[in-house]
Amino acid sequence: MEEQKKQIIQFVQDKKMKGYTITKTLDDLKIKRSTYYSWLKPEDNKKAKHRITELTPEEKQLIEKTKDEYPHLRHRQIQGILQNKGLYLSYSSVYNHLKSIDMIEPYERRPSPLKEPRYNILRRNVMWGCDWTKLLINHTRWYLLILIDFFSRYIIAYDICPSINASHIKYIYTKGLRNQGIDKKSDILPDLRTDRGSPNTSLVTKEFFDIIGAELSFARVRRPTDNAFTERFFGTAKQEEIYMVGNYPDEYSARYEIGDYTDHYNNRRPHQSLWNFTPAYVHEVNNNSLILQRLKELKERSKEARRLYWEGSR
Repeated sequence: MEEQKKQIIQFVQDKKMKGYTITKTLDDLKIKRSTYYSWLKPEDNKKAKHRITELTPEEKQLIEKTKDEYPHLRHRQIQGILQNKGLYLSYSSVYNHLKSIDMIEPYERRPSPLKEPRYNILRRNVMWGCDWTKLLINHTRWYLLILIDFFSRYIIAYDICPSINASHIKYIYTKGLRNQGIDKKSDILPDLRTDRGSPNTSLVTKEFFDIIGAELSFARVRRPTDNAFTERFFGTAKQEEIYMVGNYPDEYSARYEIGDYTDHYNNRRPHQSLWNFTPAYVHEVNNNSLILQRLKELKERSKEARRLYWEGSR
C-alpha cells in the first residue's frame, strides 16, 4: 500500500512538471485532494498530531471526577463544567472517554404533550379534516381545498378555487356529506377539524354548522399536528403531483390532473400509516381489527408458500 502511494505521488508530480494541475490529475485518478496531501505529510507528524489530540491521564481523571459529581449530566454539560473551570476539551473527547469506561447512560427525549393530536378515531365519518394549499394555474395562484377522513385518510371531497372564503368551506363539507351518502337531517354528522383561518372562523361558517348540527373543531394555534392527516396529504400531493407539474396551463387541466391524482391516492397508492393498504380499502372495511386480521393472514400465507417452495427444492 505504501509503495502504491509513493507511485501515485510520483505520478502526480510528473504530471505537474508537464503542465497539468494537481487537481485535474487527482480528479482523473478519483482521489480526494485531502487524501493526497495527507500522504505527503511525514509519518512522524501524523504520530505527533495523534499524541496532541489524545487525552492525558489527568484530563481523563477530571472527566471521571466531574461525572461522579454530576451523574445526571450528559457529556456536553460535563464538557461545559470543565470549560468553565479553565480546561477545554471537545464534546467528542469527553463522550468517547466516558463511553470507553461505560459511563454513557441511555437517553430518551420526553415527548411533548403539546404535539399529541387531540383525537383517536376508530371508524370512518367521525371526524374530517379540511384545509387548502397553493398551486399555480397559468402562473396565477389558486388553491386546492380538500376534505379528508381522519380514520382512513380517504379524500372525501376536493375543489380548486381562485380564493377561499366561508362559502367554500360550506360547499366542501356539503359535498362530502353527499359523496358519503350522509343525510344532514337524520344522520350523525362528522366533526370538522380545521385551523383558525378566517374562512373557518367566520360567522357565516359557524352559523352553517350550528344550523345543521355539526361540530366545528378548531386546531390549537401553531399546532399543525391537530390537523396532521390533512397536512400529511398535502406534503405527499405536492411531491408527487403539484410540484412535479409546477404550473397547470388552465383550470380544466388542473381539475383533471388533481382528480386523477386523488383517485390514485385513494384507490391505488399504498399508505404506510395504513399498514400499506389503500385509503379506499380501509374506508370500506371500516374496522381496524378486520384489517389487521387480513394482514396477519397475508403474512401467514406468504410464509407457508415460502416454506413449501424451499421444501420442494430440496
